Amino acid sequence: MPSIVVDDVGTELSYIDSGPPASLVPGQSYLTMISINGMSFTGHVFEPMMRVASKAGVRFVSINRRDYPGSTPLTAEDTRVLSSGSDDEKEDFLRTRGVEVANFIDRFIEQNQLPPPLGEEHDGGVAIIGWSLGCAFVFSALANVDVLPDEVKSRLTAYLRAFIMYEPPTVALGSPRPPQLWSPLIDTSLPEKARVAATTPFLTGYFDHGDLSTRDVEVLSYYVPSLSRVPTIYNLSDEERKRAVWEEPSDKSDMLFMFFSEPQIRAAYKKACFDPSVRAQFPRLKFTNIMGTRTSPHGIPAFWSMEGDNKQHGGEWVSFKVIPGGNHFVSACLSIREYTNCSAIDAVG
Repeated sequence: MPSIVVDDVGTELSYIDSGPPASLVPGQSYLTMISINGMSFTGHVFEPMMRVASKAGVRFVSINRRDYPGSTPLTAEDTRVLSSGSDDEKEDFLRTRGVEVANFIDRFIEQNQLPPPLGEEHDGGVAIIGWSLGCAFVFSALANVDVLPDEVKSRLTAYLRAFIMYEPPTVALGSPRPPQLWSPLIDTSLPEKARVAATTPFLTGYFDHGDLSTRDVEVLSYYVPSLSRVPTIYNLSDEERKRAVWEEPSDKSDMLFMFFSEPQIRAAYKKACFDPSVRAQFPRLKFTNIMGTRTSPHGIPAFWSMEGDNKQHGGEWVSFKVIPGGNHFVSACLSIREYTNCSAIDAVG
């Protein structure tokens, strides 16, 4: 996999790239989408989107976070910070991960001479897609724009046009978790190896929730996916699963980050979404949170929580989109056209 060095010490983030759309005539502009992977899955989870991107006039780039294949692993010191570091150390850890993402986007823009945004439609510029836990690192990238060199800030300001959040869970917002919330990954009554193995089918299942219009956590189905539709993971071929599934960090660095950095995650989320100075830095950047109605139970309380936060801040910072029948498996639920629609500059928070 290709990679980009994102700091002065040689840290690399790997990626896959659909390349410039072949359907365009020379010199024609195009939108670039850059995705950040969630827990247990690599950037290859977006391969279905990449296969159709070119025909839609889109370039699709999918990053692997640290501790995922091809990217620089986290260090033993990083693990110590995540497990027992001070608040300041954890804040610095998250800031550093965010700056890495920001630098990747900036250097990819420069190295590939991406076209800048042109007007109010879909042409040019960059849309960021955060999937699940990956949203936390995009929040950090935006929240820490003030530490970036002026040249990088200026380029990101000019290029970034959309941040599409596909089901950030409560742990990606640092928001309170319903007491009923469960996952095989945290169930110590299961054998350790079984916890990770059972998590992927659970996350990609379809759940029969009650009436979501009540916004009541009691109507959620927390434990057993529906029998009416097979979890998406079982629809992948063996080769696709080998590329897309990477469970190693799930009960290690990702778990430590999710459960021991909540205040830092919360601060980055609130600053990225609702701080006027940050949003002023990105005047054309449109935020959209997307949720499927049959998703695993982790994303729905977070969706409601962000709706509430948005309302408290005036109601104009984040747009919200519900996908009837959608589950947590990002590439199974939205077409490339729906993503480009979320990238149209028709609202500014």
